[in-house]
This record gives sequence, C-alpha cells and structure tokens, in this order.
Amino acid sequence: MINIYDLLLNFQNNYYEFFEWDNDDEIIHIKKINIMKISSDDYDTLLNKKVIIDTDLLLSIFNKCEYYNNKKIFTIPYALLFTDSYRVMGVVINMDGKIIKYSSLELLDEEDILNISERLAVCKIKYNVIGDRVMEYNKTREEIEIIEYIKNDLKESLLNKNYDKLKYLYYEYFGRECNDFNKIKKDFNKELTCDINKKHYNLYNLIKLSRQVRRV
Repeated sequence: MINIYDLLLNFQNNYYEFFEWDNDDEIIHIKKINIMKISSDDYDTLLNKKVIIDTDLLLSIFNKCEYYNNKKIFTIPYALLFTDSYRVMGVVINMDGKIIKYSSLELLDEEDILNISERLAVCKIKYNVIGDRVMEYNKTREEIEIIEYIKNDLKESLLNKNYDKLKYLYYEYFGRECNDFNKIKKDFNKELTCDINKKHYNLYNLIKLSRQVRRV
C-alpha cells in the first residue's frame, strides 16, 4: 500500500456516484489515506456483500487516514481506498472489521488515482462474507432517501400509536379508509417495495408538511 494525498471524500451508508453527491453532504478534505489494489472479484465482493475484514489489515491502516477540519488535522481510525485499476472507492471500517461507510471520488481525483494504481501490485485481501447488502441499483439516491424517509416516519407513527395520522396517510395514498392497522402496515410495506412513482412523492411531501406543522 501507498499513501494518496489531498482529495475529497463523501462517506455515506450507501455507495453513491460523484454526480449524486448532495450539497448538504459532509464532504471530507483528506490529507492522506492508504490505497490498496485488489482484484476485480474482491472489489465487487467488498462493494456488494457484507464482509468482515481481517484484523491484520485493520492494524496496518490504524489512524493513517488524516483529514482537515477547521485548519486542524484529525484521523479516521480505519479508512482506506480500494481500487482494481478500473474503479476506486473509499471505505470506513469499524473496529469489528465491518465496512460501514462508502465514498466515490471526484472525477479528476479518480482519474489520477487510477493512473497511479497501474504501477501497484495486486494485494490479496482477507475477509469473510457474512451476507448480502441490499442494493437499489434501479433507484437514484433521491428515490432511495425518499423511501427511507417514508419508512422511518411510518415506523415512528406505529411505535407512538399515532393511529389518526396513519389512517389519514392511508386514505390520502390509497383513496379509501382503513381502521385495521395491520393492514395499513402491510399495504404500505408492499407499496414501498414498488418502483417509486408520483404517489410516493405526494406521500413524502405530505409527511414533511405534517412534521413542519407539528413543529409550529
């Protein structure tokens, strides 16, 4: 592994391409970070599966990722870049070896790093696959976040037994009344697995409006 210097990363729970970065994201100015070249098969596995990274790798990168914040330098305990010389992604790993954050790179940074990676040898990375990640390849970042917002609000309403709100949202979405809260939950869960459409956007806006009114 070698160090890469001076680039921007945008660590999120999901991997988003650079063009999906949001203005409200917390973009980190990296001072330096390790890069590891791996095989394309390993790269695909790390991106698409839930894995536990071997402890030896964690020890080798501990506190070696540095970033700027208000003219001070801080460290991320376990963070590095992975590349297969075709793609690059940044990751944050927790102390148990699980990848918990992902980042794409700005286009110029990515191009520079891919050129550098041509001179690197492929390293064998040790990990255990523990499951599949839920990937929403057919949805944009905005669509994914809208569905998650709706799910979280409905879950909160159920936990707080806000049945009047649930009945109201159900009526506005389905155009009919329902007093069976198991059916309300089941029907919404089914709808939120479908491709996003105008009704989802309307429900999202309605929930946001209800939250704003509640805060007034």
